[in-house]
Amino acid sequence: MAISVQVSGDRYQVSVSPPQGPPWQSAEALTATEVLEKLSDLGCHSTDITDALYAANPDWGFAHGTEVGRRRAIEGDSDA
Repeated sequence: MAISVQVSGDRYQVSVSPPQGPPWQSAEALTATEVLEKLSDLGCHSTDITDALYAANPDWGFAHGTEVGRRRAIEGDSDA
């Protein structure tokens, strides 16, 4: 599956093309976490997704880790 990721500030514009997946492109810039979620939902393999993110921005993992931590903190607050 062809995955194209372009850096847009601290977010990413993404497109996917056949042959193995449906043609799709992001309508707006996504966070790295949103890219992982959306492309996984489309059936893209996790290795293909992370390879495309690394090619676009070798430091994408740091921002993803920060966002995951922020989401967990918010979810933890709602449990109280």
